[in-house]
Amino acid sequence: MRTIIKNPFLEFNMILFPIWVGLSYLIFKSFFVNEKLAFLIAMLIFGETHFASTYLFYFKKENFNYLKENINKLVYIPIILLSVYFFIGLKNIDAAILIAAVGSGIHVTRQSIGIQRLYQEVRNINYEMLTYFASGLFLFIGFFRFYLDYTEKSLGTNLYLDQVFLFSQNLNFFYLFVFLLLSLGLISILEKTNYKKKLANLTGVALYSPYMFVDQVFDAAVIGVGAHWCQYLAINYKVYFYKEVMKPTKLIIILSFIFIYSLFMTYYGYTYLFDDSVINFLILLPLTAHMFHFYTDAFIWKFSDEHIRNTVGKKLFS
Repeated sequence: MRTIIKNPFLEFNMILFPIWVGLSYLIFKSFFVNEKLAFLIAMLIFGETHFASTYLFYFKKENFNYLKENINKLVYIPIILLSVYFFIGLKNIDAAILIAAVGSGIHVTRQSIGIQRLYQEVRNINYEMLTYFASGLFLFIGFFRFYLDYTEKSLGTNLYLDQVFLFSQNLNFFYLFVFLLLSLGLISILEKTNYKKKLANLTGVALYSPYMFVDQVFDAAVIGVGAHWCQYLAINYKVYFYKEVMKPTKLIIILSFIFIYSLFMTYYGYTYLFDDSVINFLILLPLTAHMFHFYTDAFIWKFSDEHIRNTVGKKLFS
């Protein structure tokens, strides 16, 4: 049975089942008059630092030759794609937000399956499909809860789903949502495998379930996707910092970059939540950076690639 973090307590709470992130956020935000400020702090500490960690791969000297050999897919193509995305955002910010939301859903779910594969003994495609199904289902329910009116206004048409939405409210679908979560969660841990894989399955299935219960979409993001952020930060720490011999000046530069990046993206990307006069397209700055993260991660964690397997993969299980 594989181990990423040798301390069982830390591995459980940072990678296998990091439910503490959502619970801590719920407690944390209760101390704020303006709940959006709690969200802002969560994005600064967890969200944007997780996005910034993508660049660690580009800073690593052992990856320089690999980057040169793959400069098209890791440099030029993302520059072109991100330029097109930014242009789309300038023309239609709503379309850019929708594209980023879809990209995030795919990316987060793919990481959940990736974590499951790290701990698997024998690949079971059925449990990977279960994770896809749960993510899709919970996000679909979240769409109806948070974005139905918004989508109808954007399209300039009536989708005639208002009564369905009201119907769900009148019958209190809360109990149905609990049943869905418990059922899928139970199925996810029935796999005949080690307990770590079971927990990874459960985390992957439950990740987007907060979209069924909370009243604010940004709360759902932190409570659910916060577990994803925690996992990503933990595995990046293991690869790029654990047992790594690094000069103090280099360490300070890297940590300063992560902090400044996170501060910049959080401030310019989410200020509109507090001030309606702020131009909404400022959110294009972090959204474009997020799209880079979604794209790049498809390559820099691809263990079927020999270089990735012998560098990132080797350190992950060292």
